[in-house]
Amino acid sequence: ETVMASFASSFGRVLKRDLVGIAKAAAFFYVIHEHVVEIAYTKGPSMLPTFNNKGDVVLVEHLSRRFYKLKPGDVVISACPYEPHKLVCKRLLALEGEVAPNNTKVPKGHVWVQGDNYGNSTDSRHYGPIPYALLRGKVFYKIWPPRDAGPIKDAPKRRGWFSSPTPLE
Repeated sequence: ETVMASFASSFGRVLKRDLVGIAKAAAFFYVIHEHVVEIAYTKGPSMLPTFNNKGDVVLVEHLSRRFYKLKPGDVVISACPYEPHKLVCKRLLALEGEVAPNNTKVPKGHVWVQGDNYGNSTDSRHYGPIPYALLRGKVFYKIWPPRDAGPIKDAPKRRGWFSSPTPLE
């Protein structure tokens, strides 16, 4: 029995050490995922041609959002304003105080987002400016499919987009 008791004691110490290590690693990865960078999947027609209709895997960084460094032209992931459990991918077109493409002044604490596929996107043209707090992060790199891997390209040219956002007084 002493051999069994010794084995059980050793096993218990190893198990405790391993569980503590696993918990630390899980906490580390959670912090990185929530506050630094995450992998996301985009799917659907609203961001064609920037992203494929059948889906792309992208990297999303959270620091630009956290430190208010987002700018018009950035592709962002946000919570959907009418289905908060769902995430959407859109291009940020105007920040608070700027004029959106439809001549709407974006209110304080909000942004204007639109899909690159102008004719097939539900976006701020439908639900208005969204609260900045709904933004999750900036999409900066496509990692899948491999043939399309690389930094996110600028917006397709559209009349009225990025002609230089005009702040209103």
